[in-house]
Amino acid sequence: MTEVIITRRLTLRRFRREDASRLVTLLNDIDVVRWLTVVPHPYETEHSAEFVGSMATEHDAFAITREDALIGCISTGSQLGYWIAKSSWGHGYVTEAARAMISRFFRSDRQELTSGYHLGNERSKAVLSKLGFKPDGQHRATVRSTNEDVTVQDVLLRRADWEAME
Repeated sequence: MTEVIITRRLTLRRFRREDASRLVTLLNDIDVVRWLTVVPHPYETEHSAEFVGSMATEHDAFAITREDALIGCISTGSQLGYWIAKSSWGHGYVTEAARAMISRFFRSDRQELTSGYHLGNERSKAVLSKLGFKPDGQHRATVRSTNEDVTVQDVLLRRADWEAME
């Protein structure tokens, strides 16, 4: 797939094989992966190759790029999921990328989009709240990178609520 989404400051594009080494660099930051349930640490070349080779497509994932540099990932596969390099925190990039992906998601016939964040991840909580997601229960999960058990706040965004915000 060659789909590309352009926002004011970002380009969202499909992952490429040449992204593998940059993924390894970005995802070997424990400050990033401690908030991601399924990403291992250390993040090895084979993890990256597997992700770029199949998982990115299966999970409808896009590379978040700024000025042609890969800075993160966003997906609306089974739910809205994302991460961004620590050096890019605090600039509103996740919110900007998520708005574009949510608009794309709701152009289909789907009515609801779920997401979630680890309790204590105030940055992610703020992003999802800003986007209109509402609390929808909690569940326990084990973080692969740290082997910690965490509580995940599940959140839900309905199409009607999104359209009312737009």
